[in-house]
Amino acid sequence: MTDARIDAPVRALTARTGAILQDLLPGGPHVALLDFPAHDNAGDSLIHLGQMAHLRRLGLVVRYLADDRTYSPTVLRKRHPEGPILIQGGGNLGDLWPLRQDFRERLLREHPDRPIVQLPQSMDFRDRARQVRASAAFHAHPELTLLLRDERSLARARDAFPGVRTEFCPDLAPGAGPQPRTAPATHDVVLLLRTDGEQTGEHRVTVPAGASALRTDWGFRGVHRLRWDLLRTPSAVARHLPALRGPLQTTVERSFAAIAAHNVGRARAVLSRGRAVVTDRLHAAVLAALMDIPVIAMDNCSGKISAAYDAYLHALPGLTFARSAAEASESLEGLL
Repeated sequence: MTDARIDAPVRALTARTGAILQDLLPGGPHVALLDFPAHDNAGDSLIHLGQMAHLRRLGLVVRYLADDRTYSPTVLRKRHPEGPILIQGGGNLGDLWPLRQDFRERLLREHPDRPIVQLPQSMDFRDRARQVRASAAFHAHPELTLLLRDERSLARARDAFPGVRTEFCPDLAPGAGPQPRTAPATHDVVLLLRTDGEQTGEHRVTVPAGASALRTDWGFRGVHRLRWDLLRTPSAVARHLPALRGPLQTTVERSFAAIAAHNVGRARAVLSRGRAVVTDRLHAAVLAALMDIPVIAMDNCSGKISAAYDAYLHALPGLTFARSAAEASESLEGLL
């Protein structure tokens, strides 16, 4: 069970975010939602669940959902003939994850007649040429709104894309609401640290003497990996057989819902193993806080965690930000 002390701050943040979305999303009860995160990163799955919860609260119905490989402009127009297109939020507005940016720019080219809302993102361009290309794509679309989930990203976007509508909106993952533990803790601390391209290589956290630690990262093994692969079967068929994307669309969307729930469920199981959590993954920190587990967050390579903490995550009780591994180690000793 989650502690009642987490409920009020989460409700307040959700209400704040919902008010922003209500003012910014185009009118009409139906939307399309594209770039579903069909991978095993539980953080992106938590964003998806939070997005869907926010849309339901706003009375908006998603009548077309796709990732970049099941997406079909023909099926989209058939199932969602008019109305806005929403793009999954996250941390990939930029060139760190170029396939996501490529897909975003493709959608802008293919749907110049639709309002398009990029749900809250962090922005980080390292390559000037990629930023210039993105600027051209953004300015070419007449009804694009970019939502940025921290003030640093908002300032970067307004500087890089003058004339494009850019607004602040908190990350949508907390919209999923408080989450229960799946089991009692088995370790004093879970060290969930990145092993992908966003790691810094500097997070050598010292665990207090005598404390037990589980060192891990997102991902599945064994039977959980097998179940995840099975859940992906409908979308795999749709990817490889484009002619079946229309007939399979409802089945694919159900499988996406199951994938997101599976990813977040496994993440909750991992985080539940610790009395406390130390992480450099933004949504591991968010999920631990939603589970009322004390969590110490450190930055990734782009600084998006500190930016999110300064903007809104500081409101979540039990979530502490450490600006170095030494500071995290000291905070952890105090927690345990």
